Amino acid sequence: MKKLSFLFLAAIFAFACNKKLVPAAPATNTDNFKWTTESFADKKIIRYQVPGFEKLSLKQKKLVYYLTQAGLSGRDITYDQNYRFNLPIRQALDNIVANYMGDKNSKDWTELLVYAKQVWFSNGIHHHYSHDKFQPGFSKEWFEKTLAKVGGGLSPEVLTAMFDPKIVPKRMEQKDGVDNVLASAVNFQGPDVTTADVKKFYEALNTSEDPEPLEWGLNSRLEKGPDGKLRENVWKSGGMYGAAIDQIISWLQKAVEVAENKKQKNALVILIDYFKTGDLKNGQISTSHG
Repeated sequence: MKKLSFLFLAAIFAFACNKKLVPAAPATNTDNFKWTTESFADKKIIRYQVPGFEKLSLKQKKLVYYLTQAGLSGRDITYDQNYRFNLPIRQALDNIVANYMGDKNSKDWTELLVYAKQVWFSNGIHHHYSHDKFQPGFSKEWFEKTLAKVGGGLSPEVLTAMFDPKIVPKRMEQKDGVDNVLASAVNFQGPDVTTADVKKFYEALNTSEDPEPLEWGLNSRLEKGPDGKLRENVWKSGGMYGAAIDQIISWLQKAVEVAENKKQKNALVILIDYFKTGDLKNGQISTSHG
């Protein structure tokens, strides 16, 4: 069976192991339910009903809540992994949207709202499907002045990355004839790490004859040190993304307290150990367990 080591598997595993967790829901009248709340650019926000949720026990509802909070605790990690400048850009947009006191009928303000919603929706400045970078419909000058008025600022390098269409135009560049690692915005390697570097580094590690070998690089950033040598900066408690990972661990520990069977608890304990150590072997859960 293929092995996975992603956080969302905690929820899948916890519920899959208990087929009776969600009771059958009675037929309901959904004619008046508002499915679509908002549309912008090429995106649409859709709401879903969860029939039977109100019939869950208090412990089951707590389990759903704790797992959701664990996932949300990793939000900034996702932004940073998608592009190294996503977090300062999002924080600048958050600041403007929360504190702007100017003309809210202007084209610049309207375009900024669309841009901000796209960044929030896609966890960064690149489209979540096409990987194309969003191009602001407002001017760089207006943005800088507005950001200064609400008490913020961005470095010239970040502003250039945001407004120049030639800088990291793709979150993931997959076309032939270019160095795909260097040309991609994703932040799983340092800015000067090449495709050849990545291939050589992980091929040297992958010496196991295990029919289900580890998928190297799922839990780290490959970086060059001052000496030019490649090193893995592993995501774990106390290390890279330590604060966010500690929050994830805290919520997962709460989830263990309300888990209602041994399989749920074991799955959560495995995940907690993985986030504490960054060891992929400890973080693997076989789909055969469900």
